[in-house]
Amino acid sequence: MHFNIKRYGHGLSTRRNWLLLILLPPLLYLLFGAMHYDRFSVNQSISISKDTPFAHAATGAGITKVENIISNPDIFFLNNYAVRQLYTTLYAGTAVYRADRQFRTLLDTVRSTMTLTAPTGNLVKINYSGPDERMGRILVGYFSQRLMSKSREGIARSRVKLQANEMPAMTGAMNVEKYRAFWRADRTVPFVLTAFFSVLAILVLIGVLEWSDPSFKSERQVAQYVDLPIIGSLPNLNRIYAVLEKTEDLKI
Repeated sequence: MHFNIKRYGHGLSTRRNWLLLILLPPLLYLLFGAMHYDRFSVNQSISISKDTPFAHAATGAGITKVENIISNPDIFFLNNYAVRQLYTTLYAGTAVYRADRQFRTLLDTVRSTMTLTAPTGNLVKINYSGPDERMGRILVGYFSQRLMSKSREGIARSRVKLQANEMPAMTGAMNVEKYRAFWRADRTVPFVLTAFFSVLAILVLIGVLEWSDPSFKSERQVAQYVDLPIIGSLPNLNRIYAVLEKTEDLKI
C-alpha cells in the first residue's frame, strides 16, 4: 500500500502540469454559458384607460377597473379559470388537475415571471422575465388577449359607451430583449459538479498512465523482476547536478 501511494505521488509529481487541465471543463462551462442567451424579457404594450371596466368574474356583477388589476395583478394572472384555459391550450388533450405537476409548474411560472405595469397614463404593459423565450411569447400573447377581451366584456357589462379610439388595443408588436452573462447564481451547482468531475477525471487519468508505465520505479521492483538482491544503486544524477548548480550560483 505504501509503495502504491508513493508511486501515485510520483505520478502526480511528474505530471503536475496536467493538473492545470482541471480548470478547463469549468472554464468551458462558463464560456459556453456566456455565449448563449439565457434570460429573456418579453412585453406587450396595450393602450387602455385605467378607468376601463374589467370583467374579472363570470357573473355580471364581477366588474372592477383596470387600475385595480394593475395594483393587484394576481387577480388577473392567477385567476384559476385563466390558468386552466392556458393549460389546456399548451397541453391539448390533457385533463386538468390542480395537483398535476405540469399544472403546478405552469402556475409557478406565471406567478414568478409575469408582471403588469403602467408606464404612462393610458398604457399598460404585460411583461415576462425568465429563461424561456418561447414560453414568454406564449404567456405575454395569451394574457394580452385576455386583458383586452375581459376589458371589452367589462365595457359591455357596464354599458359604458366609448369611442373607437378609446377601446383597448395593442400598440406595436411584441418586444423581446435577450440577455446573457458570464456568471449567474443558478449556475453554482452545475459549476461545482463540473469542477468535481474534472478533478476526478484528471486524477484517474494520471493514475492510469502511471500504472500503465512499464518502467521501474524503485530498487524493489528491479530486485523482484531479476530475482536477485540489490547490492547498491546510483542516485538520480540529474537531481544532484541541479543542487550543485544552485550551490555554484549562490557562491558567485
